[in-house]
Amino acid sequence: MPPPLPPRVAAAVAATVADLVAAGTTGVVLLGSQSRGDAHEHSDVDLVALGNGPEYIHRQIGGLLMSVSWRTADAVRASFADPKLAGSTVPGWRGAVILHDAEGHANELTAEAGAWRWSDIEGPRRAWIAGQMTGRAEVVQRLVGSLAAGRRTSAAVTRNRLATRLPVVAAVHHRILYDSEHRLFDLVADAMGPSWRRSQDAALALKGEQLSDSCRAALGLYAQLAPVVEPYLSPDQQAVVRSAAELAWAAQHAA
Repeated sequence: MPPPLPPRVAAAVAATVADLVAAGTTGVVLLGSQSRGDAHEHSDVDLVALGNGPEYIHRQIGGLLMSVSWRTADAVRASFADPKLAGSTVPGWRGAVILHDAEGHANELTAEAGAWRWSDIEGPRRAWIAGQMTGRAEVVQRLVGSLAAGRRTSAAVTRNRLATRLPVVAAVHHRILYDSEHRLFDLVADAMGPSWRRSQDAALALKGEQLSDSCRAALGLYAQLAPVVEPYLSPDQQAVVRSAAELAWAAQHAA
């Protein structure tokens, strides 16, 4: 059982749930740090309202940011089947705190999350990884070009696209479940190994790396991940990814 909510959080949640029930939701669940019991003073409160309504609502109640998303049960199930979303959505629903469940749908969804396995989406998982790596080949080329041309803003933005999105691809490859994005990067680094961790840290400029060094580190992430996921690629995709990986590797080690 999760720890009880602090009084001001419990009061804000109760008020929001009452409003959502009045608006027609059939179920409300609490997700995120508040449901896990590791929230800090600036954490928001994540609620999902089952039914049809605005995709996102943000309210300020009692000094707390209430983040409410409306989802149908079918939309939640679709997120379980989406390789990009499943890694975070499934553990979130496994740890969900059910606050209102007039028709039992919230309970059904938590049970389905508990029974879910990566093998349920093996085909889509492999196809998604292949598509992501093929699509990121263009990003690699753009970053190398921006570095060569001295376009610092473009290089920084493009670096961020590799540094923040490739770890998600690696997480899906390793079938990692993460209940918080705060843990994603460390879990991926543990799975990929020390070389990945060094490149990831440098790509994120955790030690104040210069722009060119952090960009080359981001390219290194692509070069490291490419051979790992090659079994998922079609011949045409292999040609694209290998070419981009070679370009990334050469740029990473350029003087």
